[in-house]
Amino acid sequence: MKNLLCATLFFLPFCSEAGELVRNAVITEVASSSSNKDVFYVKLEGGSGPCANGSVEFPANKSQSEQSYNQAFSIALAAAMSGKKIRIHNYSNNECSGANFIGIYTK
Repeated sequence: MKNLLCATLFFLPFCSEAGELVRNAVITEVASSSSNKDVFYVKLEGGSGPCANGSVEFPANKSQSEQSYNQAFSIALAAAMSGKKIRIHNYSNNECSGANFIGIYTK
């Protein structure tokens, strides 16, 4: 029984529908909209994950709040201007068109 529980807990994260879209990428472009949608958009270079070397959209309606959305845009701008690497997450699925978290690495 303990082995079954351990195996289940080990494999559970691999079955998740939501997750990290990209890690260790550099933002090469930030735009206030994409295709006339209520999103902001980042173009990425490098990194790993399903959105590496691609682009990611942050829809306003997927953010936890307006403040959270504005913070994500500010973090994206800071990362683009500094050249620091970032990670981006989607709490709902693995689609690059629905991100709602961005973090910037300081080192």
